[in-house]
Amino acid sequence: MKWARAALVFVAVLGVVELGLHVHHAKKSPNAEDWSRLAEAVMQERRDGDVVVVAPLWADPLARQALGDGVFPLRDVARPDMSRYATAFEIGVLGQTSSELGGFRELSRRNAGPFTLRRLENPNYIPIVFDFVDNLEAGRVTVRVTDPAANCTFTANARPIAGGLGGHPTFPKKRFECPGGFFFNVSQTVIADRDFRPRRCVWAHPPNKGEVVVRFSDVPLGNVIRGHGGMYWMIEREGRGASVFVSVRVDGMEVGKYEHRDGDGWSSFEMPLGAHAGKKNAVVEFFVSSKNNQHRHFCFEADSR
Repeated sequence: MKWARAALVFVAVLGVVELGLHVHHAKKSPNAEDWSRLAEAVMQERRDGDVVVVAPLWADPLARQALGDGVFPLRDVARPDMSRYATAFEIGVLGQTSSELGGFRELSRRNAGPFTLRRLENPNYIPIVFDFVDNLEAGRVTVRVTDPAANCTFTANARPIAGGLGGHPTFPKKRFECPGGFFFNVSQTVIADRDFRPRRCVWAHPPNKGEVVVRFSDVPLGNVIRGHGGMYWMIEREGRGASVFVSVRVDGMEVGKYEHRDGDGWSSFEMPLGAHAGKKNAVVEFFVSSKNNQHRHFCFEADSR
């Protein structure tokens, strides 16, 4: 009887231990082997054009390391927002979902080990006609300053400059260089917003006097120009700097103004195009200025849709 009772107790304890191990492993974060196995499932489920979103956000660098730049191109990793995408592919760790995809409709779902893979559709998607960040290139774009009047020179092989931890963003080798030093250039770069999310944008530090003017030619237009502006959060979080102003003109006529105040973070703007809507070949100019340009490390992105 004692041996039988002991055996029953042993079996009961073993069951409790097994249940505990099951719960532990079910809630355990993925390890390196889990991430390496994920690639095949993503290749099977993801479709061309899907932006890949990882939930929770802390797992994003792990997914990027495992899946590479083909799945996570910089243009998507440093996206301005989710509105520009028709579909998304979510990698959820331990059942978590991304708040970025609120309002998206689920198209499919699959479990792959500790991951939940979902494809979703944006019901409010409006196609982008022209992306100004993508098209910041010599031939289509010219840059100038107004006071004193001077043209900024495009170079395709400048020395890249990075600010390091807490410093300015990286200035690439392809950039428009304006009078006043390397801060006064216009180029594609990436800044960190209030939540230290990367945001790809056009660096346009306002000059000491007057405005820096970024002029795009041969621009097809939709119904609006929509975009965001911001500065590296370490610069604007104390709220002591002067506002940065952006005036947008289409074929010489102003269609809207945007003011960025310290503390606004990565903030949005939208400008209806009115009589200019639907033009096939317009000139669009962004005039950037500030009453005090000290530490006005401004960056913007925009598109027409």
